[in-house]
Amino acid sequence: MKGFRRRLAMSLCFLVPAAGTAGCSYDYPDPAHSPGAETDGTATAVTAQSVASPDPQVLEREVGNYRDLDGLLKAVPGDALLFQEGPLDGPASGFGTTEQVITAGEYTVTAACIGAPNATIYIRQENPKVTLWPVEITVDCPGSTSQVITLQQGYVSAHLSLPAHGDTPWTGAVAGVRVTGWRVS
Repeated sequence: MKGFRRRLAMSLCFLVPAAGTAGCSYDYPDPAHSPGAETDGTATAVTAQSVASPDPQVLEREVGNYRDLDGLLKAVPGDALLFQEGPLDGPASGFGTTEQVITAGEYTVTAACIGAPNATIYIRQENPKVTLWPVEITVDCPGSTSQVITLQQGYVSAHLSLPAHGDTPWTGAVAGVRVTGWRVS
């Protein structure tokens, strides 16, 4: 019994920090500076809107929007170097991700959104030799757009630009980005 209580106490110690961060979302402001060499330095934690009880119709719409978003993002052939999706509004909106580019070359960036008038996604890269200033990709929803960019070895990051928290109702709108393929420069 003593071992059980010790394991239970240890499990609870891990759950408390996880529960404290479960209500957080990330706001990725328009980048004015280059990021840190290996991390995306623009992420700032923002407390999420509190939702007493989720609206089942909005949740159902969001699930359908993700299904449609997957179809748009995965329509571009090639292996994904970077793939990220997230909500445009609601209690936990936004996304940001970073991946390592092993092989320099041309990559296709595809951005898509469903359920909102538009979405803006930023792509940027920094390595010791070159900084790719943020590439802004705005897409009209529903729909997708693709653009070819040249990436060097190093880290590439993508994040979703969001309206100010609390200014938009939760509708189930979603957006995403996928970076695929490469051709050596």
